Amino acid sequence: MTAETMPYPATDYQEANRGQYHFSTRGGWMNDPNGLLHYRGTYHLYYQHAPNSLVWDTMHWGHATSTDLVRWEQQPIALNPEQHVGELWSGGGVVDVRNTSGLKDGDHDPILVFTGTQGVRTFYSLDGGFTFTAYDEGRVIAQPSGRESRDPKVVWHPPTERWVMVVWSDNDGNGLDFFVSADLLSWERTSRITAGWAFECPDFTLMPLDGDLTDLHWVLRDGRGSYLVGDFDGREFHTDWTEPQTITRNPGPAASDYYAAQSFDNLPDGRVVTVAWQGKNSGSVWTGNLSLAVEQRLVSTPEGPRLASEPVDELRTLRHSSSTWQPGRLTPEEACALLAGEAAETYELAATIDLGATEAGSITFRLRVVADGTSGRDVTYDVAAVTLDGHSLPTAPNGVLTVRLLVDRGQLEIFAQDGLFYECLNVDFDSGSGGDGIELVADGPVVLTDLAVHRLGSIWT
Repeated sequence: MTAETMPYPATDYQEANRGQYHFSTRGGWMNDPNGLLHYRGTYHLYYQHAPNSLVWDTMHWGHATSTDLVRWEQQPIALNPEQHVGELWSGGGVVDVRNTSGLKDGDHDPILVFTGTQGVRTFYSLDGGFTFTAYDEGRVIAQPSGRESRDPKVVWHPPTERWVMVVWSDNDGNGLDFFVSADLLSWERTSRITAGWAFECPDFTLMPLDGDLTDLHWVLRDGRGSYLVGDFDGREFHTDWTEPQTITRNPGPAASDYYAAQSFDNLPDGRVVTVAWQGKNSGSVWTGNLSLAVEQRLVSTPEGPRLASEPVDELRTLRHSSSTWQPGRLTPEEACALLAGEAAETYELAATIDLGATEAGSITFRLRVVADGTSGRDVTYDVAAVTLDGHSLPTAPNGVLTVRLLVDRGQLEIFAQDGLFYECLNVDFDSGSGGDGIELVADGPVVLTDLAVHRLGSIWT
């Protein structure tokens, strides 16, 4: 590859704070994931990218590929402003397996990506998603309402056998415009939702409730991970929700710990998998990283349907060694000594705690502990407040608490209660504690059902 197609410095991906199983671009700035899709056994990740800058700059679409949603290989830039017309800001992508666009010319199905501000443009690929051509010289194919608009997301609507596009715009405040199309190239604007919460980077997914394929609902989200559950008739979205929920316990603005999550198109087996931008991580040659790929389910709860998020099962393939402990009742002293011999830099900690038999008022996992007793980060469950890491937690079924902590060099992701609790964080472990110890601290007897530490290898080797 020439310098023009791969303008990145040499790296072994071992710079301080560089996540070892969280994707970051080989060099330069990255933000929102774009155009995520699966095609013939390969996952394509495009992303907002300034290849020659460590801060936000003229946007390109960076590109990486994977065969397992875990290990990613950097590819040449997919959309370049010197070759592709318009502002190449965030957007979506689809595989046109039905050739509704009529663009197919050869063995590959057309892959179309959608981008642009103040008007949507599309670019298509006939080589499996590696190079793209502007459709009709880059003319605007869909015009949202308002003065400002961006971030088109396109999905297939099975009942009407039409494509649907959702775009953020500022017409009478934050809101989302809906368009429909039979061919991905000619679009009709059909409706709009005006909502103060709905800012940037919409995502729109059809999901079964509790896995029941006869009970399907549409989930509409924005850049912060706020979402509504409702129905879509092919032209308008309807919901009886009055307020959105949030996917993570720590929603934030752009460049925060979790933003602009997008789902993959054309996944096998009907899975819904998303990744988000984590904007608080940087190093000597790169800025920003992506969250873990998480699989999402729509599940029933006493409060109504909710999204549950858990790491994709493929993450298990990074485990190279594990330590496990038998169930038992531990005094505070025994709990503190339990993990004394453990040391790990990048790992998964999974614990199940019998709250009914536990007498402790708080249970804390101390991460990246150093010799002087300080730690890089603590994660505490407060029994009386029913909070984990300071955030409310769904009621534990049968009095059992399940927790998974995913620790990387600059990232921490917390999952609990089968994914109904999800917190996605950038944590500067490298230049913070610098240690690799782990501690379990309880202020009273605690009963463990099981505990495991799985050391995770690097995706870069």
